[in-house]
Parts: sequence; structure tokens; C-alpha cells
Amino acid sequence: MIMKTLFILITTCFTGIMNFSGIETADLQRNCNSELSVEKNRSFKSADQDGTSFALVLENNSESTKTYNLSVKNLSTSCSNKASDLNKAASQNVNLDVLVLANDTFMTESNTVILGSGESLKFNVNVRVPDGTPFKTWSCIEVKAASEQCGSDSLKTILSVYVPNPSEG
Repeated sequence: MIMKTLFILITTCFTGIMNFSGIETADLQRNCNSELSVEKNRSFKSADQDGTSFALVLENNSESTKTYNLSVKNLSTSCSNKASDLNKAASQNVNLDVLVLANDTFMTESNTVILGSGESLKFNVNVRVPDGTPFKTWSCIEVKAASEQCGSDSLKTILSVYVPNPSEG
């Protein structure tokens, strides 16, 4: 009789924990529903001495206001869109100068964005090629939007920039 009661008690506790975890996961998905995308899916561009710019959109599709921290980082992994370039060593990637620009009503100096439920922000990632950068190279830039309310649930996208040889037209 004690074994049967103990078994029922353990089963009930386990079921309760599993149900609570499922509710927590569903709430997290509903409350952390956001998207980060490159406008018109144009994540590959060339950059000459004048640089280039990518238009991105951050959308808060959750049910509450979210605070996002935007960051950019040059990556060492290959992001070329040519199969022959993907086989080359990642060390051939170059670091480019990257700046995030957005509407001042949303942005602060720390790249913090506050979006209400259903709001979106269009912003630009401007890329400049520093003097002395080798031609015919790639740069891979990770753009990340991390929500303070969603923990480790960060939104990421990769921008690929090719530095052509200007003498080849």
C-alpha cells in the first residue's frame, strides 16, 4: 500500500512539473516572439571605397514591450556566396568598419531599442572599407538583437560583404 501511494505521489509531482514547464515554454514563446530580417533578403553586397548599407527590420511580435540591445561583430567564419570561396580558409575574411544607424526616437548611444507590442524598427547597418583592405575578399558581419526580457533568446542575421578590385570595373 505504501509503495502504491508513493508511486502515485511521484507520478503526480512529475506530471505537475511537466505541465508547468510546458506552460512556461508556451508563455516564453508568446512573450519573446520577435523577428530580425534584412529588407528584401539582400544580405550579400559589394562595398567599394564609398562602402555599402544594409536595411534591416526588427519586429516585436510579442504581447508586451521589449528592450533590445543591438550589436554587430565581424566574424572569422566564411560567408561567401560562391562555392569555390567557401572552401578557402576563414582567415581570409577581412574586418570592416560597421555602424548601426536608426531613428533617434528609438535608439540610444548604447544601441538600445524599446519596442512596444506589434511595433517594428527599420535601421541601417553601414559598412565602410578601411584603407589598406585587400581586394577580392569577404567580410562576414553578425547583427544581433538580444532582448533583456528573453534571456539567451537572441535574434541573429549574417551580412556578407565582398570587397572587389576597383580596377576590374
